[in-house]
Amino acid sequence: MHDGDVIQRVRDHYEDMGKSQQKVAEFFITSEEALYLSAARIAEILEVSHSTVVRTAQAIGFEGFPDLQAALQEQVFGRSTTAAAYELGRRKIDVDGAQGRDPASLQRRLMLEDAQTIEELATDIRGEDFTASVERLISAVGVYVIGLRSSAPVARSFGMALRQLRPNCTILEPGTGDLVDQIFDMNEGDLLFAICFGRYATVTLRCMDFARSVGAHVIVITDTPLSPAARRANVSFVVKNGVWFHGASAALLSLLNAFISAMMVQQPELTKQRLEKIGTTLKYFDVFDSGDDAPPLREDE
Repeated sequence: MHDGDVIQRVRDHYEDMGKSQQKVAEFFITSEEALYLSAARIAEILEVSHSTVVRTAQAIGFEGFPDLQAALQEQVFGRSTTAAAYELGRRKIDVDGAQGRDPASLQRRLMLEDAQTIEELATDIRGEDFTASVERLISAVGVYVIGLRSSAPVARSFGMALRQLRPNCTILEPGTGDLVDQIFDMNEGDLLFAICFGRYATVTLRCMDFARSVGAHVIVITDTPLSPAARRANVSFVVKNGVWFHGASAALLSLLNAFISAMMVQQPELTKQRLEKIGTTLKYFDVFDSGDDAPPLREDE
């Protein structure tokens, strides 16, 4: 989506709306609160019905309010700074006033919101897309994983888990070597698994373009179906990033765990063989401390 898309949709349909819908439409394009408030809360603020908020989103060309909010977030987070995203998160916390800023209240609220996000994601994902993606992760000649900036830790963790379940898995890490050397062997039998949230890293998008150019299959986890990453993928899984500092980390990790678990279930014997071999290798290199030589606890402990 390019800048002004939502605004242009509002302009195109504004004259056909009733006064209540016009009030809601103006809120959509003038208030940052539209990025994170629920439809019910917007209705309360504007003193209109919840259905009016939903119908307004539909009147300007979206399937519903969540799709419109995702489009707004894509426009903002695709181009805003980390500081700006933090500021929006702070304002969302301030919605509940001083009580919402209390550490204990905030802890409970954020964890419950994470749980709700995971529950919604579990029902939103198309089963056939997930199953087909698991099969491709297993059958691809080679798998390449990329995620940069805030997505880098989870991409690296996912890539390391994949290496335990299958051979020929490459974690693309610009900065630790020449990216061209890491990716130039990719071909049509391979798969690129990308994790890309707004702001969308140019290198990740360029790798997705390259993968498509050589005929490789591209799977992405991103924050909206309208993102530049989603438009470059064969299949995309949408995890709404929101406006918190760590975004969608809980739901993202849950989805990645589901991919790994499904692969293990689909190939139990191979998984067992590879994990046993890894265990033997780790023991050979004495990677972990067994704890046998640890000093005894003091009496006061």
